[in-house]
Amino acid sequence: MAEAVVYVVLQKIAASLGRDALKAIGSRLGKEASDLLEAENNMKQLEIEFRVMKAFLIQVTMCSSRNLAFDAWLDEVKRVSHDAEDVIDGYEYLLGQSTTQTQGCSSLKKLWRRSKHAGGWRSITEQLKQIEVRLSKLTSMRDRYGITISAEGEVSHTSQNGQLEHALDSTCINIEDEVVGIEKETSWLLQQLIHGQEERTIVSVCGMGGLGKTTLVRQVYKKDEIKQNFDCSAWISVSQSYNIEHLLRELLKQLQEKEKDIPHQVDTRDAASLVQTLTDFLQDKRYLIVLDDMWSRDAWVLLNHALGISKNGSRIIITTRNEDVASLADDEHGIQLKTLGKEEAWDLFCRKAFPRLEGKTCPQSLIYLAEKIVDKCEGLPLAIVAIGSLLMRKRLSENEWKCFYHQLDWQIVNNPELSSVRNALDLSINHLPGYLKNCFLYCGIFPEDYEIRRDELIRLWIAEGFIEERGPSITMEEVGNEYLNEIAQRSLLQVVQRDAHGMAQTLQMHDLVRDIVVSKCASGKFSLLLDNSRDAMHSREARRVSVLKADSIEDTLDGGEKIRSFILFDQYVSSSWVETATQNFRLLRVLSLQFAEITKLPDVVTTLFNLRYLDLSYTNLEVVPKALCKLRKLQMLDLMVTRVVELPPEIKKLTELRFLRTYVIHDYDGRIFDSYEGAKVYPGICLLKDMQELGPVEANKDIVMNLCNLALLRRLEIMKVKRRHIKELWASIARLAHLSHLFIMAYAKEEVLDLENLDPLPNLESFYLRGELQRGVIPTIFGSFGKLRDLRMGWSRLQADPIPSFAHMSHLVELHLYSIYEGWIMTFRAGWFPKLEKLHLADMEQLSCMEVESGTMPILNYMELIGLRSMLIVPAGFQNLTSLQKLALMDMPVEFISVVRGLACTKHIPLIVQGRH
Repeated sequence: MAEAVVYVVLQKIAASLGRDALKAIGSRLGKEASDLLEAENNMKQLEIEFRVMKAFLIQVTMCSSRNLAFDAWLDEVKRVSHDAEDVIDGYEYLLGQSTTQTQGCSSLKKLWRRSKHAGGWRSITEQLKQIEVRLSKLTSMRDRYGITISAEGEVSHTSQNGQLEHALDSTCINIEDEVVGIEKETSWLLQQLIHGQEERTIVSVCGMGGLGKTTLVRQVYKKDEIKQNFDCSAWISVSQSYNIEHLLRELLKQLQEKEKDIPHQVDTRDAASLVQTLTDFLQDKRYLIVLDDMWSRDAWVLLNHALGISKNGSRIIITTRNEDVASLADDEHGIQLKTLGKEEAWDLFCRKAFPRLEGKTCPQSLIYLAEKIVDKCEGLPLAIVAIGSLLMRKRLSENEWKCFYHQLDWQIVNNPELSSVRNALDLSINHLPGYLKNCFLYCGIFPEDYEIRRDELIRLWIAEGFIEERGPSITMEEVGNEYLNEIAQRSLLQVVQRDAHGMAQTLQMHDLVRDIVVSKCASGKFSLLLDNSRDAMHSREARRVSVLKADSIEDTLDGGEKIRSFILFDQYVSSSWVETATQNFRLLRVLSLQFAEITKLPDVVTTLFNLRYLDLSYTNLEVVPKALCKLRKLQMLDLMVTRVVELPPEIKKLTELRFLRTYVIHDYDGRIFDSYEGAKVYPGICLLKDMQELGPVEANKDIVMNLCNLALLRRLEIMKVKRRHIKELWASIARLAHLSHLFIMAYAKEEVLDLENLDPLPNLESFYLRGELQRGVIPTIFGSFGKLRDLRMGWSRLQADPIPSFAHMSHLVELHLYSIYEGWIMTFRAGWFPKLEKLHLADMEQLSCMEVESGTMPILNYMELIGLRSMLIVPAGFQNLTSLQKLALMDMPVEFISVVRGLACTKHIPLIVQGRH
């Protein structure tokens, strides 16, 4: 992971050297400016050194050298890189301190502070020189101990990748008879190979390491009916470090196994000659080729040309962990393997752990522990087989099994007998490019089974400096989305939930992957999880700390001055604990105190000049002090669900602020119009040019007129909007080219909003409108919402059925209507809402009848009905909603619930009854 550390150092150097603040500070320092200039020049030289180091590391770490000298040398590289990062962040801190402390000072104070800062710059310069010397010595040491790379980019010592991949492949073969739960997939794959079109077809089998992709394909590949269906076949492992000429030669040898006329000198031919030979040989053949363990699309260009596109019914199967590679498959010819269900996982475990017991059943005394162990495997077949096989040799003693379970995390990472599991998962992590490694390792700071929110994770990456800037036309958030998609495509994170736009909303890491990541983070000093008191003593070397249990920190954190991220997950901590734990922080970039029982900002926060991310959500914070505005690098300020009702005017000084969230919750209930509100802000907020997400904030004349200055704004939530604000507000909004999410809430339930004769917003993707509409009708502007995917409306007092007014919204995925309509019937016609997946209808007192035609909402999977007190009968045509998976009923008439439960068409639907009228 050394190249990942170097990558961060380079990012930070580039960011530091690009600061306009350098010139400003230099002009104020006078004679001491030369110290700053020297520090800057040393920084530039360091950047050159690290760029070369990064290039070298990318080459050598593509291979997994088991050479101890090389590993020790890499450890030193990481140590120097960490020290360099400390110096660079110290440099950033000094810049921030200089900027804030010399503004508004008397001449005498300025002179004193200049001299103080001059010493700081000289110290930085000396440290940079020492880093450069250490890098030079590392280079000499590398040469002295013969750590070199070949022309192919391999470490001079023998690479172990080939042996590792072979071992994994052998493991798959050995467990074939033990795999359960892939009967459907086996049948599907057989169908793809034997039946279907005559054109050459590419089939893909995708999933995370250890799911049994190779096992599934090999089971089918070995069947007699498959062998008889093709003229020739071949199985090659592409692997991470493939050689294209080797692949082509291996293909030729296997395909021509039964041929007498094998071309001479195959082993000496070049790639072009091998491609031509393969093309000629296969042009009239019906062939089956398996490309196993394919990591990237790079090899496909030549292979595709060599295999040709014939009409002989040929088939190519690709197994991969990467969804991007899996997309090479023809339409509807790809399958994504999932983890085993609980019953299948239990069955497989018992087969391996208790093969000698009658019926291969678990003894009653071990059931609890065995279930916990199986749960830890989370349906991963390779882990279940490996752990079950290991436990087979243990005595059937409750104490012995309990001891194993309590050290299961350690066993996964360290036990040689579980190396097949570790290596299968490790390969995916090690194959990540440097710019993704830090991002993925950062996911190890979250608790077990934690659902990671996409937006939160990307903002943390940005705050840490993991995301590169790619120019003015793309934001770092968009780059972060690309990073996250790539990690998910590599099957290292599983998508739990997608939003209305089809983007991953929450993600989760498999428990066993997390164990390996946490171990890597601790050994590489990347991060540390604190969940018991013994861990606190190691915090001196950790760069990031996440606190799962606050009582694991008995005093001020050791090494707090070097910590970059401090994230609190324990929801029950006092303000005194927070003050004590955080008082030594200096170079912090991320501080999350979510749920902490604090009423004021900890004293240390306003001195954290490197801070980018501050999460104070779900705390009892009452006031944002003016001094917070000294944190000029702050990008994210989360005040969601706090008691902060007003932000100071000085907030306009936070010129790098990108996200500001400010919810004040009273007693939150989505069915109450004013159960929450936004904070009061001053017009200066509209000077923050980098702002991308704002709100909710209170509307006033100055705010609504100046919102148009926030040119990068993507999401806006504005509350207490009065009728007189609408025209100016809409004029500002219409000028925001990037705005895609809009929330508008009226000043009060009785405030009537007139949205007629306004400019269209064709790029809007999400719209939430809460308030009464003029004349009780849907405004014509709704006709311009062609891209809308998420529509939420409430308290509109509509007199006519609103559904026809939304019928043109063919991209709509979610529709939420709360107390919107005062009529008695709603109609959903055939062909309407082709992409709608979720429908929420609530608190429409008069609504008693719904008509659901066949062909409407064809993919609707979730419906929620709340407080429809006049709805006594099931909607006509309800049986047409064949894709419905969940039905949630709350505060609905007893008669309605009884009838729904008795319908044949709802027998398969999990009925979620949360309350009754």
